[in-house]
Amino acid sequence: MIGAGIFGSTGGFAYKLGNEADVLLVWLFCGGFALAGALSLGEMAGMMPRAGGCYLFNREVYGATVGYLSGVLTILLAFIGALAFIALLLGHYVGEFVPKAPPAATAALAVAMFSLVHCAGLEMGTRVNDAFTVFKLGVLAAFVVAGLSAKDMAAPLEIPPQGWPGVFSAPFAAAMVSASFAYMGWETTTFISSEVRFPERNVPRSLLAGTLVVTATYLLVTWVYLRALSPTEMVARAADGTVSGVFDVGLRAARRLFDGDVRVWFNSMILIVLLSTLSTVTMVGARVLRAMSQAGQLPAALDHLNARGAPGRALIVQGAGTILFIVAARSFQNADTLLQYIGLPLTLVMGAAVLGVIVLRRRDPGRPRPFRVPLYPLPPLLFGALACWMVVSSVRENPAAALASAGTIALLLLLRPVLSRPVR
Repeated sequence: MIGAGIFGSTGGFAYKLGNEADVLLVWLFCGGFALAGALSLGEMAGMMPRAGGCYLFNREVYGATVGYLSGVLTILLAFIGALAFIALLLGHYVGEFVPKAPPAATAALAVAMFSLVHCAGLEMGTRVNDAFTVFKLGVLAAFVVAGLSAKDMAAPLEIPPQGWPGVFSAPFAAAMVSASFAYMGWETTTFISSEVRFPERNVPRSLLAGTLVVTATYLLVTWVYLRALSPTEMVARAADGTVSGVFDVGLRAARRLFDGDVRVWFNSMILIVLLSTLSTVTMVGARVLRAMSQAGQLPAALDHLNARGAPGRALIVQGAGTILFIVAARSFQNADTLLQYIGLPLTLVMGAAVLGVIVLRRRDPGRPRPFRVPLYPLPPLLFGALACWMVVSSVRENPAAALASAGTIALLLLLRPVLSRPVR
């Protein structure tokens, strides 16, 4: 879960909210949103301990068409789109050390490298991910401790006469859509359930523990940002005064709080965190591609394991698609629009999967459920209500992103006869 979002997305919405409390509340609400979803998908994962995640759950609950859309949207946006965003942010940070390195070229090289690493097999990929995870948690802990110990450098807020939008406004909901990108991954274990030992028990546990730890971490990191930069200072602007396409609030906060080699060290650590995220998303996304191929909703060639037991063809296709997405990302007006383009359809996909808990409780009440949602039906209803509010408000706030999302969904439906095949 922990990756590019916490370093790149805050600057995209903080200046619109203006108020420090509202910025923190966005991250807290998104954590609650993810926790309600984790509780709900924990029940679904215990019932269906197979690879596929939301794709598998939506196909089981709503049928093949919704399953197909859930799967291809997840692959295109949650994996390929997210990989492209993370890789571009990585390229931006590398540019701080190698100014002549083009961010897009660096991003493409990183994507190709991790695709090859994970072609070496699940054991190799898992070792790489485990090492990165331990390292990045230590890095963030050090960043928080050092940041809270440093002098408060944020400029005083200049509050306009009309005040800030406030909670439950359209800008606040749109901010949640953008911030939810940083929480993407709370459901990741469900994508690889078939490769988890004792999935009925361990998958729900991992969902809950991961979501709680990450929410606390994000709140602390954002608190450090607010000590370095006021919300109105967080907006990244190009030379002509327009909002820049890259949000680098983590880098700018480190520059302001820390001097000399300390700043360089923290920037280097951020690079490691971004590399870790690339590795994890690369590993998981290829498994979803293969799961869809096994179900006949993507070409049969993707249902293939190489000699080391890795989905090599799926990894190659995913990597190639990510590089194309990196090139296409230049057409987006700014990074916030890109994040909302990614976040809108995925909010719908996850909302449908979470509400599937209620559908299956009514349709198949006798089915074994190793894990049951506590306080049912509040978590799935809360998640569904927040998802609807976020989508409607985001459409009003950023119609361009909504139009791009709708066009993508329509195109994927048209391509279904080409991509899908009958399975015997």
